[in-house]
Amino acid sequence: MNLYEMKYYLIFIGVLFMGLNLVSQTNIELLSYEPSECKDVFFKNWHKIQNRILEVNKNEYSLNYKICVVTSCDGAEGGSVELKGDTLNLMFHGSRYYRVHTKKVNDSIDEIFEEWVEPMSECKCMYNLLFKIKGLPIKSYVVKANGKRIRKSKHKFKLRRTLPAFDVVGNDTINYIDICGLKQGVHVSYLNDGRLRSKMNYLNDEKISGLDNVNYNFNGYGKVETFMLNKKYTIRKFYNKGKWVKTCDTDGTYDEGTNCKYIN
Repeated sequence: MNLYEMKYYLIFIGVLFMGLNLVSQTNIELLSYEPSECKDVFFKNWHKIQNRILEVNKNEYSLNYKICVVTSCDGAEGGSVELKGDTLNLMFHGSRYYRVHTKKVNDSIDEIFEEWVEPMSECKCMYNLLFKIKGLPIKSYVVKANGKRIRKSKHKFKLRRTLPAFDVVGNDTINYIDICGLKQGVHVSYLNDGRLRSKMNYLNDEKISGLDNVNYNFNGYGKVETFMLNKKYTIRKFYNKGKWVKTCDTDGTYDEGTNCKYIN
């Protein structure tokens, strides 16, 4: 075989392998797609949650990927898969409709556009999505969710630091900030003169219960506390001698409040 023949032989072999690769890429089938119910996300935390792989397992019928994603409410109704080389793209979308419209280029030409349109939603949900895929060889893949790389992780939130931060007062651990940068447990703060300003319980950076704020010598009262219980606020007002005299419901601000109860 001369060099000329060898060149075309190698081209033929390359084209053959490309063809086999294309066949392998298209020879997969999404047997089923199962989204979980919407899990509410605290509005300040939705961008802190990381899309990630939860588990990968196989059975005699399919190779199964379970992933966690945050997207818009009703944003995971449908799913599909795509394999390109060693990259597996797990795709999800919300309710959408197909639209055909035209755009005038000039007086004589209209350009036709065809597209899927997904309505925008401001609220966010966390979903667990299960993709059961047939014909997918068992190997390591670069996995993407809607085109963005995801990895397996036990951490719900994105990591922000290598070690947690906290204070120890007596035998109590307070002001704990975990490796994701989120407040956990009891957080206490003081005014410059040493008086208590707040003592609040947190879970994943969200206020749960406790003393949210204290204002001293406020509107004729010696002390006014904003207190949270079961995510509902009340105002507690005290006279100068520390006598508790009035409690009102509030939205968390120092207003007069509603549904007030007086203490004799």
